[in-house]
Amino acid sequence: MAQDHEPWEIAKNLSPKRHKILISIRTRGGTVQKSLITQDTELDSSLINHHLREMMAQNLVERTDTGPDGEIPQDGYTYQITDRGRDVLNEAQESYELTPIEERAVRRRFDDLEARVEKLEKENEQLRSILYDPHENHDTLEEWVEAIRDNLLVLRDEVKNLDQG
Repeated sequence: MAQDHEPWEIAKNLSPKRHKILISIRTRGGTVQKSLITQDTELDSSLINHHLREMMAQNLVERTDTGPDGEIPQDGYTYQITDRGRDVLNEAQESYELTPIEERAVRRRFDDLEARVEKLEKENEQLRSILYDPHENHDTLEEWVEAIRDNLLVLRDEVKNLDQG
């Protein structure tokens, strides 16, 4: 894609790898060292270099530092997302509602939440069956009432014995 393409055109053809790189830069505040991009995206360093060069040509990112005498800094270059890069990311998110990376994360989170809800529903059903099953509770309540009657009789006898003694 050339620099004269509109952000939506670039977003339409944005590869998942380039998207990950742009998301990494934006997520870390818009300016980040290449080593952190590598860490965030889990992509090979040379592959990230290739994509960063291409994105610089498209004016989506820019390199913000160089070492002494134009050498590569020891910690690697620092890259910054440009306004055009932000526009491309915004277009990608508007066009597809969620980015591929975010979509997978949302799907994973949704599946986790769905499993938790299912587990809670089963537990709730078990508790309801214990609390609201009249046959089971009837027997238990009858046992409790009988135990209370027996205790009352024992207490009454003890009170009589104390009064007589």
